[in-house]
Amino acid sequence: MHTAHTTRHVMTRAALTLTLAATFAIAVQAQDLQSPEAQVRVPAGQVAFAPFPAPGVQSVALYGGVGTGQPTAMTSLLDPATYEVLPHTHEHGYWAMVVKGRMQHWELSEPDRGPDLLPGSYWFQPGGVPHAEDCLGSEICQVFVVFDEAADFTPVQ
Repeated sequence: MHTAHTTRHVMTRAALTLTLAATFAIAVQAQDLQSPEAQVRVPAGQVAFAPFPAPGVQSVALYGGVGTGQPTAMTSLLDPATYEVLPHTHEHGYWAMVVKGRMQHWELSEPDRGPDLLPGSYWFQPGGVPHAEDCLGSEICQVFVVFDEAADFTPVQ
């Protein structure tokens, strides 16, 4: 259960990481949850995005990773030319922030797909609730995601 203080702490940590990455055009490759012994800095052009288990999505974990059983911070690219909306769920909740592009995020029980989410927009998605995202327009979308607990991805019908 998140308290208001915990929620503010998570969003502050996520916003700070996102701001630093965007401002200085740096990203961090997948790391163990423990802090590295030395500084890690990866220029944007050298970030090793890898295919994600959803069509048209590539991701890189800053720490943890989907299926590692660890808390996870990651960023994903959604290419509208090949992306397919894939309803899914996660065991635990997560925070996400749009970095680039125009997206929609909705729970499958909602009557519509909700508002367009532009860079700087964010959401919290509770665990166990089927939901989906879409990348609108022709620009690749980028989203930054933080799971305070283990990250997983389970497609739903």
